[in-house]
Amino acid sequence: MAAREKLLSTALEMLGTGRPETVSINMVAKEAGLSWGSVQNLFGDSDGFWSSVIELIIEAGPELWAAPESATVQGRVAEVAELYRSVLASPYGVAIETVRAGLPRPLDVLAESHPRTSASLARLDELWAEAFLHFFATLDGPPVDADRASDVAALLPSALRGLRADQQFGTTVDIDRAHRTLVTALTTYLEG
Repeated sequence: MAAREKLLSTALEMLGTGRPETVSINMVAKEAGLSWGSVQNLFGDSDGFWSSVIELIIEAGPELWAAPESATVQGRVAEVAELYRSVLASPYGVAIETVRAGLPRPLDVLAESHPRTSASLARLDELWAEAFLHFFATLDGPPVDADRASDVAALLPSALRGLRADQQFGTTVDIDRAHRTLVTALTTYLEG
């Protein structure tokens, strides 16, 4: 395997564990059997490296999405919520959250030190929102209001990340019940 691919696949594997210390290029390089000098030669700097990791996840994006099956708004909301939930739990989703947590934040602060990485994360968020809107574009019957769909596209990933965090850190909240309530509330909002 070429050095570039080895570094990127090693980074994805390590980040997919969710361990915060894996947001270390030196650790990734060492695990890949390479050096920081290899990273510099291949990616320029840490910004180039993390941006490349995110771009690799973006390229994998289509395989993470399923085609909608339901013909109702409620069915589509339930499908997309379950899809988001499974993506967040996937190695790709965990890798993105690990990068977000390990690099400077919020996004405008990250943009100062890692402009390419920040742009890649912003692009990923835009692609998720577009994929969400597309999920509802093929719905039979009256179209879903575009502004309301955009609102839900912005809210749903954050809400599901919050439920996932509650589940990981331990809570007395019934996560499945909260998930169903979220689907019901968002369906009601989309249906007007």
